[in-house]
Amino acid sequence: MLTHSEVGSARLSNATFEVPVRLMERAGIARVKEPVTIGLPFPKGACVDSDGLWICNDLGERLPLQATTLARWSDGSLKWVLLDFQADVGPQKEVWFRLGNNADMTVAPEFHAISISHSGGQLVVDTGPARFLVSQTLFKPFDHVFFNGIEMCRTQGSVLVLTDETGQEHIPYIDDLVVETHGPLRATVRATGKLRRADGGALADFVARMTWFAGHCEARLDWTIRNSLAAQHPRGLWDLGDPNSVYFKDCNLRLAMTADAMNAVEWNVDPREPLQSQRCQSFVLYQDSSGGEQWCSPNHVNRIGIITTVFRGYRVMVDGVVVKEGHRASPTIRLRAGGASLTATIPAFWQNFPKAFEVQGTTLCVSMFPRQCGDVFELQPGEQKTHTVFLQWTSDGSPSLAWTHAPLIAAATPDWYESTRAIAHLGARLPVSLMSEEERWVERTVDVAVEGEQSFFHRRERIDEYGWRHFGDLYADHEAVHSPPDRPLIAHYNNQYDALYGALVQFARSGNPRWFDLVRDLARHVIDIDLYHTAEDRPALNGGLFWHTDHYTDAGTATHRSFSVTSPQAKASPTYGGGPACEHNYASGLLHYYYFTGDPDAREAVVSLADWVIRMDDGRSRFMGWLDRRPTGYCSVTATPGYHGPGRGSGNSISVLLDGWILTGHRAYLDKAESLIRRCIHPQEKIHLLRLDDIEYRWSYTVFLQAIGKYLDLKAECGELDEMYAYARSSLLHFAAWMAEHEVPYKDVLDRVLIPTETWPAQDFRKANVFCIAVKYASAEQRKVFLEKADFFFERAAGDLRSFETHTLTRPLVLLMTNAYVYSYCRRHPEDVAPAPKAECHWGAPRPFKPQFHELYRLRNWLQRVGRLMTVMVRGGTARERKHP
Repeated sequence: MLTHSEVGSARLSNATFEVPVRLMERAGIARVKEPVTIGLPFPKGACVDSDGLWICNDLGERLPLQATTLARWSDGSLKWVLLDFQADVGPQKEVWFRLGNNADMTVAPEFHAISISHSGGQLVVDTGPARFLVSQTLFKPFDHVFFNGIEMCRTQGSVLVLTDETGQEHIPYIDDLVVETHGPLRATVRATGKLRRADGGALADFVARMTWFAGHCEARLDWTIRNSLAAQHPRGLWDLGDPNSVYFKDCNLRLAMTADAMNAVEWNVDPREPLQSQRCQSFVLYQDSSGGEQWCSPNHVNRIGIITTVFRGYRVMVDGVVVKEGHRASPTIRLRAGGASLTATIPAFWQNFPKAFEVQGTTLCVSMFPRQCGDVFELQPGEQKTHTVFLQWTSDGSPSLAWTHAPLIAAATPDWYESTRAIAHLGARLPVSLMSEEERWVERTVDVAVEGEQSFFHRRERIDEYGWRHFGDLYADHEAVHSPPDRPLIAHYNNQYDALYGALVQFARSGNPRWFDLVRDLARHVIDIDLYHTAEDRPALNGGLFWHTDHYTDAGTATHRSFSVTSPQAKASPTYGGGPACEHNYASGLLHYYYFTGDPDAREAVVSLADWVIRMDDGRSRFMGWLDRRPTGYCSVTATPGYHGPGRGSGNSISVLLDGWILTGHRAYLDKAESLIRRCIHPQEKIHLLRLDDIEYRWSYTVFLQAIGKYLDLKAECGELDEMYAYARSSLLHFAAWMAEHEVPYKDVLDRVLIPTETWPAQDFRKANVFCIAVKYASAEQRKVFLEKADFFFERAAGDLRSFETHTLTRPLVLLMTNAYVYSYCRRHPEDVAPAPKAECHWGAPRPFKPQFHELYRLRNWLQRVGRLMTVMVRGGTARERKHP
C-alpha cells in the first residue's frame, strides 16, 4: 500500500517507473470490480511498449490490465495510454493503486477475457457470465441474451423504436457494424445507420455503441440520434422551427423477457437506497422537468415560444395510480420475470429530462425521448443527442448498477502530470506558502468555478440549465448583469475560450474531482449540441462550432445557436446574423478529453474541426470558384472584413490545425497551419500599420501569438528546426519586443472600448503568457526584459481584475482557467530554453494577403461609396432647389 510520501511524486529511473493512481468514491456506494477507464500521460522516452505495463491495487495485488496507446512522442515512446482495469473501493473511500512497467511483478491473475465471434449472421460477445447475440441488420440492440447459459431476452419485442409526430414508427437499420475496441477487459461494437419507416423512408441517422466488460453481465449502450440535414438559417438566424428540423413523439428501447409473466418491478429513485418491490401490471416513472426551483424557466421554450415543462420533477405510477412524486430521480429499475431479472438505468436521468421507464407485462421500456412529454421533440438540422443506458441480466438480481450514476474517478498525481510535459505549461499547484499574493488570489478565484455557492454547478439552477439539449453547458451570466433577478436573461456559453480545456487543466493541476464532473458534462454537450453535424450546408459552415449566444440578448428560440430572430438586433437590422466561424473554433479541450477518457466522439470532433478550417478556406468549393482559386480567407479573418493579421480567427485556426496534426499525424494539417502563419504574420512586420492600439477590434492578436508559441513547442519537440521554425520564432520575438515597449494594461485604456467590463483585465493574462512563451525562445538579454514584463502584466491583471466586483462571472472565470496557470509554470521552469534554428533565414518584405475575389470586392465597395456620394449630392441639390426655386 502506498504511503502518503510515495503518493506525492512518481519514481522514474531509466525505463522503470511507478505511477500512483488515485481512485475516488464520493457517492457512498460500495464498488466491486467496477470497470475503470483512465488515460495517463508518460514522459518522453520513458516507455515504448504498453504491453509491459501492470497495475496493482492498494493491497499490492496485481490486477488484469488492458492498455491502448493513444499517442506517441516524436521519438516513438508512449505519450498517452488508455488503461482499463476493475477496482474494489469502499463507500466514501480514496485508495491508491500503482501503475508500473518493471518486470519484477508477479504474473497477473487469470480471468475470462471477452471474446467476439460471428455465428449465423450474428455477432456473439461472451463476457464470461453472459453471452450477447447482436443483429448485424437491425439495431435491436440484441437478438438474444444468455446468463449462465439460460436465455434472458428474446428477439420478439426487443427493439429500439422512434415514433414520429404522425404516429409512424421508425426502426434503426444498420448500414455498418464494426468492432471498434476489442481488448481482454472491454470491448465496443459501433453500429451506424438510419431510422427508417416500413416504406424505407429515412427520418434521421443514428450511431450506437455497445460496450461490454469482462466478468460482467451488463452492457452499456451509447445511443446517438442525428439530424444530418442542413439548416436554412435565413439571414444567418438559427431558430427552432427550421423547415429541415426532425420532429418525433417518442424514442424508446423495448426489451422483452423470455418468461410469460412478470413477478415484480423493483425500483428506487436514489442509487444509495435499496430497491423497493412492486407487484403490478404496469409501472411508469416519468421525469418531466429538472425539479429545481426554476423548473419552468423560459430556457425550455419550443419553436413557438411556449414553455414545454408541465410539472415539477417526477411521478411514479403503478397500475395508473400515482404512488410517489418528487423533484429529482436518479433511478434504477429491475423487472423480475420467471427466474430472470433485467435491470436498467440512465445516468444523468433527471438532468437530461424528459425521461421515463415503463413496464408492461414482461417488457421493460427505456424511454430516452418519452411520449409523456407535453410537446413533440425537435432535433434541429445538424444537431444530435447522445444518451447512455446500462442494461444488466442476471438470474437473481444481486449485482447492482448503482455505480453507473457516479462512476469512480481515477487520476494520477498533479506532480506526475507536470513531470510528463504532455500538457503544455501544466504545473501542479504549489503550496500556498510558496505562491505570491497574486497567485494565491488567482487560485482561490479559479476554484470558485467548482466550489461554493457561485460554482458553475450552482449557476445551472438560475436558468435551469438542464434538459436533453441544455445539460452540460455553462450559464453565460456575464451577459445577464443588467437583467432582473427574478427573470434572468437566458444566455449560453458554448465552450467559448475553450472552457473544456481549462477545466481539464485545472483537474490535472489540482486533483479535485469536481473539475472532472464539469468536464464530463461539458464535453458531451459540446460534441452533441454545439457542433454543426452536417455536410450539406456551405463549406464555411459544415462541421463548425457555434458561437456563444449573442451578447446581452436573450437566446430566445435559437437555443445554443448564436443568432435569433427574436432578438431586438434582428428586428432592427436586416444584416444582423451569422453562424459558425473561425473566431469560435476550439479543439484542445476535445483533444485532451479524448486523451483522458478515450472517447471516440471527442477524437472525431477534433478531426472534424481541423477539416472545417481547411474546407472553409478552399476557394475551389465556393460558387464560381473556378474563376479564382485563391483561398477564401474565411479561416484567417478577425473582427473586420479584410483583416488577416494576427487575431483570434487565424490564431484559433492554427491551434485547431495543430491539434489535428497532433492527433492524426497527417501532414496536411501542419502544412495548412504553416501557410496561415506566413499569411498573417511576418518577422519584419510594420506593426504600427496593424493598429493594435485599436483594442476594441485588435485585442486578440495575443491569441495568435499564443498559437505561435504552441506551434514552436511542437516543432521543437519534433526536432524540426527548419525555416518555418525560424520564421515563427523571429515573428514571435518581433511582436514581443514591440509589446514590451508599447503594450499597457487594458484598465489604463478602458476609455477606448465600447463596454468597459471585467473581461478586459482578464484578457491581460494573455499578455503575460506571450512574454512567458517568448522567454523560452529569446536571447539572454531579451529574457530579462520579457520576464520583467511577464511579472508586471500578471500582477496588474490579477490586481485590476480583482477591482471589479464582477470578476467571478463566467467569462472572466474561464479566462482565468485557461490562461492564468501558464505564468506560474513558466516562472518555476526557467530551465526551459528552446533550441535555435539550424540556419539563419531571410524572408524579404511582408506581402499582404489578398483573398479570393479581392479585386471584385474592392470594386463593389468603391461603387457603393460612389453611389452613396451621388445620393448625397442629388439629395443636396434637390434641397437647394426647394429652398431657392
